[in-house]
Amino acid sequence: MLRGKRAVITGGGRGFGRALCVWLAREGVEVNFCARREDDIQKTCSIITAESGMAKGYICDLTQPESISQFSSQLLSSDKPIDILILNAAQWLSGRLDDQPDTEIINTVSSGLTGSILLTQALLPGLRRSDSADIVSIISSCGVANFTDSIAHPAFFASKHGLSGFTTKLSQQLSEENIRVTSLYPPDFELTGLETFVDSQAKMGERLLNGRSIWETICFVLAQPRSCHISNIYFQGPTREDLSAKSRNDTISPKK
Repeated sequence: MLRGKRAVITGGGRGFGRALCVWLAREGVEVNFCARREDDIQKTCSIITAESGMAKGYICDLTQPESISQFSSQLLSSDKPIDILILNAAQWLSGRLDDQPDTEIINTVSSGLTGSILLTQALLPGLRRSDSADIVSIISSCGVANFTDSIAHPAFFASKHGLSGFTTKLSQQLSEENIRVTSLYPPDFELTGLETFVDSQAKMGERLLNGRSIWETICFVLAQPRSCHISNIYFQGPTREDLSAKSRNDTISPKK
């Protein structure tokens, strides 16, 4: 279903972004991704090429419009369409409002929101060349209305709420051009390896969501016929704070 397509992934140099690059390449997708560090790019590419996959990484700092412009120009220099765009990159920030300097707040909003908007805008010509383009936005539960159960900084919440609003409106606009836009709202999740499949024995609330489950969800979305447009997907699951509190409570001996 995905073989032969071309995908662009932001934040593909580490963590879940790297995993997405590897899993897409295993499906026969030509992977283009960005990262801020050359050694991270080399690591992701080496994993994929060792498995005979296709990948090319680019340096891009999503907090810098010039860097985004250069990255998008490199991608659009090819006549091949962009079939999949996954907006994954975001700078994590925790704490209270006055815990972080201005620069960290600005970079958090710029990387997770402004950078994603500018890159999507720049790549529209490539997406429009595809007969079946998809944009997948990894937002997080911090972008869900009235959700507060996280140690994330208010600026991180603001970034995710902004990205949610952006992709919601974009979904409506681009559907007229047969470009699907899907927003995913996962809670805290863990990545236990590139080979690990979902543990089907764990009960709800016992452990964090596995990143592999998010990947399987993305595959489900991409595999749907073009008449099926899934705009939002919400996940249920505990936060790290929930599990930590449960663990502390479990260690307390009951009074006799």
